Amino acid sequence: MTKKFLLYSSPIVILFMTISLFEPWIYRNFITSGVVDTRLKGEHFDIIAHKGASGVAPENTLAAVQLALDMGVDMIEIDVRNTHDEEIVVIHDATLDRTTDGTGLVHDYTLEEIKQLDAGSWFGDAKYVGEKVPTLKEVLDLVNGQCQVLIEIKHMDHPHYHDFAEKLIDVIKEEKNGYEWIILQSEEVEYLEAAHEYDDHVQTKKLMIGEDSTPLLAFYIETKMHLGRAKEDDRMKALNPEFHTLSTRRVFRMHARGFQVYTYSPNTEEDMIKMLHMGVDGIITDFPDKLVKIRKDIENL
Repeated sequence: MTKKFLLYSSPIVILFMTISLFEPWIYRNFITSGVVDTRLKGEHFDIIAHKGASGVAPENTLAAVQLALDMGVDMIEIDVRNTHDEEIVVIHDATLDRTTDGTGLVHDYTLEEIKQLDAGSWFGDAKYVGEKVPTLKEVLDLVNGQCQVLIEIKHMDHPHYHDFAEKLIDVIKEEKNGYEWIILQSEEVEYLEAAHEYDDHVQTKKLMIGEDSTPLLAFYIETKMHLGRAKEDDRMKALNPEFHTLSTRRVFRMHARGFQVYTYSPNTEEDMIKMLHMGVDGIITDFPDKLVKIRKDIENL
């Protein structure tokens, strides 16, 4: 009886597992609309510029940040690293190779040495040749409260970063009303705990899934184990799954557990609109100008 049951039920189980695995693909390609319509009227969502307007200017540079401000974004997400002389610079990678004409680890160079590098030529647009790697203070001074800034602290397993959270807060303190518009975020809880121990006025967000995580890991974001762990952390208010892993049902489940959903990083208008139809609270994108246009299209409905 048991063998027969397993034999006959196996196709159903396999079908169910296949549908569950491909649920986001099914929603994205067959169910969710990629067209702005009245269902989006009145829906609030945040436009978050990924590394500045990194689709139209070199990422994490003052040029990319200024473009994002000009576009009218709600938030700008940036990444930070420490130099050899313990100055905080805005750059995504641990190494200089991809986004500058330098090579090697960021924390092996002094700020003066990094400032000699070209952080714009790699982008392929002549007007950005000679763009520099900015310091965190330069970026924050430029933004000056015009929108929120999300400072993402990467995992930095190096003695150089032992008091990195405290140094970040010292820079934030120098900005006018900085605690109101500057937020620290990280997957690494130790950085956030260190920040709150140093100054509990700082705003922080604990990220469950970071942008460097694989979609496979993001797929498990909606499992009870991960969501249960998230609920134990009072500071974890938002989840940021990769957009290929989302469906309307998954967004609903995250909302039902009290989390906001900020997805990254859809870069076509169609994908952005589909994410909005799924009910996300915000979109992190390299092309915030496209999302600004979508917001205006919705307002004009």
